[in-house]
Amino acid sequence: SGRPFSARTPPARRGRWRGLAMADPAPNGWPADKVFEGTVAGYGYDDIVFMPGHVSFEASAVELEGRLTRNISLRRPFVGGAVDSITEWKMAVSLALVGGVGIIHGNQAVEAQADMIRRVKRYVGGFILDPFVLGPNATLADLDRLKEEQGIGSVPITEDGKVGSKLIGWMGQREADAEKDRNRQLQHIMVRRVVSEKEPISVDEAMLALKKAKVGKLPIVDEEGRLVTLISRSDAKKIMENPLISRSATGQLLVGAAVTVGNKDDRERVAALIGAGVDLIYVDCSEHMGELASDLIAHIKADHPLVEVLAGPAGSCRQAKRLVEVGADGILVGSAVPPGDDAWGSSVVAVGRPEASALYEVARYLRHYYKVPASAGPGVLNVGQMLKAFCLGASAVVLDRPLAGCDETPGEQVLQNGRWMKLHHSIEALDAARDRQFAKHLPDMVRRHAGSLVSCQGPAGPLLQHAAKGIRNGMEDLGIKSIEALHAALDEGGLRLECRS
Repeated sequence: SGRPFSARTPPARRGRWRGLAMADPAPNGWPADKVFEGTVAGYGYDDIVFMPGHVSFEASAVELEGRLTRNISLRRPFVGGAVDSITEWKMAVSLALVGGVGIIHGNQAVEAQADMIRRVKRYVGGFILDPFVLGPNATLADLDRLKEEQGIGSVPITEDGKVGSKLIGWMGQREADAEKDRNRQLQHIMVRRVVSEKEPISVDEAMLALKKAKVGKLPIVDEEGRLVTLISRSDAKKIMENPLISRSATGQLLVGAAVTVGNKDDRERVAALIGAGVDLIYVDCSEHMGELASDLIAHIKADHPLVEVLAGPAGSCRQAKRLVEVGADGILVGSAVPPGDDAWGSSVVAVGRPEASALYEVARYLRHYYKVPASAGPGVLNVGQMLKAFCLGASAVVLDRPLAGCDETPGEQVLQNGRWMKLHHSIEALDAARDRQFAKHLPDMVRRHAGSLVSCQGPAGPLLQHAAKGIRNGMEDLGIKSIEALHAALDEGGLRLECRS
């Protein structure tokens, strides 16, 4: 109202505008090291906000690929949390199809968890390394039985009915339907001129050959004509329909599984999961972060060096250092009890660290000293916090609450006040924990959460695509095109932020 500018400017901020105002970084936010190292306070995701940058590209130009472990990269760095109300085989499949990966929970019997791994691997077979095969003396009745039990009506025929012997024919459903005598041997009606490809051949090359041959299944043989593997047109179709799909070297979907430290069956569980084909073991250290965790990780890397190990949650550099030095390939950063309205474990245990501070410090430490990627723990609740997690050093985000209520989550839908709901809990249920613990530990267990009903959200695929679009738009506002560039700007001070309070 007519007063000079200096009179209405708060005293604490007047000095910024004298002379070369840009010499003081505050008008454009603060670099991360000043925010996190210049105070004794810890910050959560909602305590900070990032400053916009220079925009010179469209959101569609943003690349969201990120590393989960040393050797696993995801085109969409979304990870399904290892919670029994979130990730079972259906959720793991949906995540892999959009470019992420699911970690199947361990709150179940060993064989049940291993069977879920096998289901994910069968959904997109890639190279089918153990296809069903019949011999020339098998009958149509044997083929009918195979179709009834396994749903497979088209099989290769080899000399002795096993993989590794010479391929001599193919028995399809068309040939089987044309024959009335079900006791007739397959050698009299099988197709003898079989279209095949020779190894060595990559999955993509085999898919291209399958397309050119216009057949449903393509056998791969060695130089002597012995059956080695098989590839299916249905798998090729799924891969073409999902260009971001997360696949292993064999062409199958990527999938992880959780093993909780301190279980009476943890090593038996590891062996069963690896036998089922798991690509990633998440060593859950929320109950035991000491020697038991170190011993289990060292055991996995010694006996199965090709399997990637993600370990955590680690809230400090000291915890992360211990896990990496015994062999962990990636670290999950966070607290043993994530924040949320259905957990009160932090008020019981009184140990933890605010998510933003933990992620910034631990991710920077791992990036500079070990070149090991850090993932944001299940405390991430929405798209805005996902973007902040990437800005603070995460290469992937573990999703728990954002996926609750999706069609792929286990559990029944219930109708409440006119809305369809599903039960969700953010950490392990007490009954599940009791089932897996040694009897001597049961009296010490403290109930740390209550389940809550969440609204049904439909399929996970469209939800994750929406999340990816929101993150892209946020990175466009920041003026940064990739997660790797975000981390470089964070280290160099080009990514600025301020505290809300």
